Amino acid sequence: MTGARAAVGWPVGSLAVAGLLATFLSACTWPQREPWELAPLPPSGVEVTRLASDSRLNIDRVRFHSAELDEPRFFLALVPVGTATVGDVLFLNHGWADRPEELLRALKIDQVYTSLLLARQVKPAIVVLPDIRFSNYFRRHSDQFPFNQSLKLVADEAAGWVTRVYGVQAEQTRWGIGGFSFGGYVALDVARRYSGRFTSASVVSGFYDEDWTFWPRQPGAPGRLDSRGRGKQTIVAPGPVPRLLLACGTDDRFFGTMVKLHDRLRSEGIQHEWLTAEGGHTWSYWSSVLTPMLLFHLGVREGR
Repeated sequence: MTGARAAVGWPVGSLAVAGLLATFLSACTWPQREPWELAPLPPSGVEVTRLASDSRLNIDRVRFHSAELDEPRFFLALVPVGTATVGDVLFLNHGWADRPEELLRALKIDQVYTSLLLARQVKPAIVVLPDIRFSNYFRRHSDQFPFNQSLKLVADEAAGWVTRVYGVQAEQTRWGIGGFSFGGYVALDVARRYSGRFTSASVVSGFYDEDWTFWPRQPGAPGRLDSRGRGKQTIVAPGPVPRLLLACGTDDRFFGTMVKLHDRLRSEGIQHEWLTAEGGHTWSYWSSVLTPMLLFHLGVREGR
């Protein structure tokens, strides 16, 4: 509806209604889908497509039905070749306006990860790039959705399909989650609600809700609840504070917000790593911190 011209001779009331309708439709538009995203799922409920393969790494696309969103969703999976069992899974989330594929195109995650594997600097892991795109309606009215849809989508549904498709033993797996921009927001929200499942989290050029509580000894008041009885402080899988990494470029529009998050965690005695350097809200800066992120989550360390 953007850029539409008012028809000559329309009554003023009709123009007002048309304007409101255009605003509503713009707010409710869903991200564009590729034809394969709209295709029916097989009776098994899951569709696994091998997108790329070489002697070191397979890249798969896994489509499944999301009960939370009531529609098919997908994630990309980077799976090391020749590894019988995998003890680590790392979710990396894209930004609000991006797609999972752009983490491969712009950040070349597959190449960076493979290089670290060959150098034996990281342990073999399944690196998962979930599709966390949502309608602008949910972004503009986030106060009405205290339990973000991405939480169940990533931490329960996508994680569940990772265990089923790749034979991962959930109770023996070290789960990590990180993200860029909006993806960092999601990663931090998942980490505080599912700390019993995710043992490490990284937030790059992200933001947070100042009303959030971070691993309190006693759960806070849930506040407003959604239709399923879930609130802003609802904890799904309680556990210890995960290992945390924060990073942001000094020219990033979210730098002030990230500094506040860093200061708040420090004031609450929550240990974390804090990385900053010159850079903006750009793929270039995110590329510069990708290797430190992978080493933080998957690096070969004593006791791992």
